[in-house]
Parts: sequence; structure tokens; C-alpha cells
Amino acid sequence: MINWMSGGVINIASYITPEIFVLAVLIWFFMVKKSTDIRKNRGILVKTGLVSIAGAAIAPLFIVLVSGNLFPFLSSSWKVIQKINSFSSLRSIFKGFSITGGIFILSVVILFVLKDAKKLTFAILWPFPLFAALTRINCFLEGCCFGKLYNGIFAITYPPASIVSKQQYMKRLLPSRYVESLPVHPVQLYIIVSMLLLFCAVLVMKKLNVKKNIIAGTVLSVYGLSNFMIEFLREEPLVFKLVTMGQIMEFILFVTGLYLVFKVKEEEISEKEF
Repeated sequence: MINWMSGGVINIASYITPEIFVLAVLIWFFMVKKSTDIRKNRGILVKTGLVSIAGAAIAPLFIVLVSGNLFPFLSSSWKVIQKINSFSSLRSIFKGFSITGGIFILSVVILFVLKDAKKLTFAILWPFPLFAALTRINCFLEGCCFGKLYNGIFAITYPPASIVSKQQYMKRLLPSRYVESLPVHPVQLYIIVSMLLLFCAVLVMKKLNVKKNIIAGTVLSVYGLSNFMIEFLREEPLVFKLVTMGQIMEFILFVTGLYLVFKVKEEEISEKEF
């Protein structure tokens, strides 16, 4: 519930985050359409879309399983479900979905699980950086996925009662959750910029007729590597006191990207563009 752009007067996020997500999905869909026959592959595209949503939903469960907080997580989730009484309350459930978890599960499924989906790998992956950049705008507006304490030139603060203020209060960094947060890294903006740069690089590679397995591999590897590095600036729980769950998935995405570049042939993961 980040209201910082309006000084806390209007909850901007509640008005525009659904529209941003729908726009991101539509843009991704039309870009996929440029690289494959939608009608011919409608069934497998629906399957991969559902898997992406399921993957994003499952990702938080992996985190609590590894961290040993499964039962508290299930208990709190049940309480949230019991409070659903409107569209806005239903929409709040989806705020915990993970973009990294979604692309991680999706990549595994289209490359190694669903045999018919492998030929759509390029069509699905090449527009992904733009989708990731747009959806991270929602993270920035909501105030989730916030960064660590930071007093540099790019630092931002969040309004009283924001997610950041609440978390900093729970860590005894603030006297109350109803005061402005301490300055933190705008990690969501870092990711947005890195994804836009990656998308521009993909467009150049397409223009230069770079092999499609290399483009798809670059998307996964650069997404994985850039998010892995940025994750060090985020306030996230550590697994085994070393890395976050997101970094584990991002490392696997990086390796999967290298696999696409060096071990997969172009014709295995693409079709003739329409």
C-alpha cells in the first residue's frame, strides 16, 4: 500500500496495479503471437500460461518449506482466505506471487516436461524482459520487495503504515509503523532498468538475426544473473544463511540459459515466424 507519490493521501497502487498487470500480459501475448501460430498452438499455450501462474503461486511455498515456517504460513494463508469477501480482497492474495518463481517453473516445464512446448521456447521467452519490467512497476508501487537501508543518491523513503515502515518497526528500527520509513535501495527500479536494457539487447539481437537459442538463452541467463546480484540489496530471508530462495532459482535460470546457448539447436525451440 505504497502511497508515497501522493504523500499518502490517495492509494495510487489500488487504482493502477491491475491495469499495469493486464497491460503487461497483453503485450507479452501479442509479442508471442508474432513468433508463433496462436491458433495452431492454442492448447499448449494455455497450458504454459496456467503453469506460469501456478509457478508464481508455488514459489512462496518453497521459501517457507526451506525456512521451516510451513505451518505458520498455512495458518496465516487460511486466515486470509477466510477474509475474502470482495474482488479487492481476492486480488490481495496475488500480491505474493513471484515473477522469478513463475519464469523458473515455466522454463523447466517448456524445456524439460511438456514435449510439445519446447518448440515454443523462443516465442515465449524473448518478450519476457519487457513483461518483467512492467510488472515490477507494481512491486514499486505496492512497496513490496523493498531494499536494504541506504542513504545514497538513489535512496527512497516510504510513507507511514507502508509495508517498509511495518517491517522496519518489527525490526525495531522505527519507534512506530505509523511513521515514515528509513531510506532504502529502490531495488524494484534497479530491476526495471536492467530488464528494459535486456529487452533492448534482445531487439538488437533479433534485428541482427542472432540464432534464437542464443537469444532465449541470453534472456534466461541475464535475467538470472542480474536479479541474483540485485537480490543482495533486497530485504529477503536467507536460506542456510547464505542466499535467498530467489537467488537459488535465479542461479538455476542462469545455468539453464547457458544450456540453451551451448547445448540446444535453434530449430528445437522455435518455429517459423508468422
